[in-house]
Amino acid sequence: MNLNNVKVPKVPGGGNSMSALLKLGVIGGIGLYAASNSLYNVEGGCRGIVFNRLTGIKDKVYPEGTHLMVPWFDRPIIYDVRAKPHLVESTSGSRDLQMVNIYIGFPG
Repeated sequence: MNLNNVKVPKVPGGGNSMSALLKLGVIGGIGLYAASNSLYNVEGGCRGIVFNRLTGIKDKVYPEGTHLMVPWFDRPIIYDVRAKPHLVESTSGSRDLQMVNIYIGFPG
């Protein structure tokens, strides 16, 4: 059987539909990646600053909540700003020569 003379019917727009579907898939994938990586969350008791690869650290301090960023250029840095108590321990002797442990907590 000689297949050199076989004619394949042409489908209108058949060759372009696959490339258009591929382009749509690539653009959709890039859009989904950018949308999922452009949000960050600052938890309660924390504050955030944003480091930009081009300009450095931005001046704004972000409160708790969800915020936007540019995925590759910006990187959020989250700090815990809650006051933590500082506990100081001391051992002291009493009048009757017994050792007493004293703990003092300072708000931090």
